[in-house]
Amino acid sequence: MSGITSKGIYGLAAMHVLSHAPKNRTMQIKEIAAMTQISAGYLEQLMLMLRRAHLVVSTRGINGGYRLARAAHEIEVREIIEALEGNFYAFEGNLGASIILEYFWADLQQKIRALFELKLSEIDQAYQPHYYEI
Repeated sequence: MSGITSKGIYGLAAMHVLSHAPKNRTMQIKEIAAMTQISAGYLEQLMLMLRRAHLVVSTRGINGGYRLARAAHEIEVREIIEALEGNFYAFEGNLGASIILEYFWADLQQKIRALFELKLSEIDQAYQPHYYEI
């Protein structure tokens, strides 16, 4: 199993900020960077990956920026992490002949997947942001 790196963490933070933008309002990289304290250059790379995964839409021009491609209640945290990190909850390797270990890893994989099926819109139920002022 590969872990979640800063790409996944920062990408989720950026998507969380976008989920609080008024409907159809695009946000510029500098706005998102200021709210998340992520460098604009790094954030630009993450947004490109999220755009390729069809999680955000970008608009060019003076009023351009990024917005969610779908409503926050339609986007799973798992989708965001996987767009940036790959299949992070898959366990790889040979567990040998131990049927007990195979059961354990399969059960753990199922629980991890369920945890990350949380919707982007549901994050606020567990976490109350105090620094996002859009």
